[in-house]
Amino acid sequence: MNYTREQLHERHRLSHQQIDRWLGENSEGRFLDEKLKQLERVKMFLNVSRLLKENGVDFVSFKGPLLSYRIYGDTSVRYSHDVDLLIKMDDIDKVVKILFENGYHFTEHAFWPEKKAQQELLIRAVRHLSFINPRTNFVVEIHWVLMQELPLSRKRQREILANNLTEIEFGGQKHSVLKPELELLYLMIHGVSHRWERLKWLADIRHYPFKEVNAEKFNKLVKEFRAGRIVGQTDFMLKKFFNESLPFSRNGHFPAKLVDYSIQAVNSEIKVEKPFADLMIVFKNNYLMFPGLKYKSKIIWGAFFRHGDLQVINSSSKLVYYLYRPYSLIKRRILRAG
Repeated sequence: MNYTREQLHERHRLSHQQIDRWLGENSEGRFLDEKLKQLERVKMFLNVSRLLKENGVDFVSFKGPLLSYRIYGDTSVRYSHDVDLLIKMDDIDKVVKILFENGYHFTEHAFWPEKKAQQELLIRAVRHLSFINPRTNFVVEIHWVLMQELPLSRKRQREILANNLTEIEFGGQKHSVLKPELELLYLMIHGVSHRWERLKWLADIRHYPFKEVNAEKFNKLVKEFRAGRIVGQTDFMLKKFFNESLPFSRNGHFPAKLVDYSIQAVNSEIKVEKPFADLMIVFKNNYLMFPGLKYKSKIIWGAFFRHGDLQVINSSSKLVYYLYRPYSLIKRRILRAG
């Protein structure tokens, strides 16, 4: 596949340093403005990190500057306009208050309801809240679960997470991050869930420091997550776009449609507001990611709730929102009303 520098930078969100690696060029000196902006974002990440730590909020940093540091040895190589921090659910109210008091607002469509029932629905339906500092346009995403729907319970996710954390020191601070085995698997699941529509995610896999990954521990996680399809599809995509293979656990069988959907996504324009046909492809992709009736029932049930409906109707009954979803979908996506 032949891509121009402009396509890789604008469409696939690779930094010019990453593009140089891909194209075998050395032109990053022409793009110092981008480097300086990335370094400024690293500074803002450290400011948010310090702010939360000073207020007693523990968190895990994933993606963002520290992932760039882990993969490329430089916090500013990997392009990122936000940071992703994983907190405890009990700290959501506290973090919302801290960020609001320090100049952050919710991004468009993000909100935190006051009613307990609505909060519980939101927590179950999505995995994060997004905040933006209007002065700097820096975005902070606060997560309460690492991954959304999986073949294992959220309780088991938390147990696995607790056993797969490590610390690194950067910027005069200690940061909790994922151990390489879970981090690598997370990056694969994240990429497949988004159908690799931005090749930056596949580039992260290509350049991941596999020497740091314990193959036995990684394969154990793959088995527990029932993620053989994820690994197999990731390996296929690596071969297609980079002519490279994963060094281990790459023979998982996967439905051919998982590749078809990803190839289509890579070659299509990214749409902010997806039409109904695209939403159906996203649903089918997510449905096929993992085997098992329990997982598939989660995906089907999840399709009957949209967190935006919490702002349209005001009810303490969770059932009302699930009953409202079909009407909401027809009104917005098919009739194009409201």
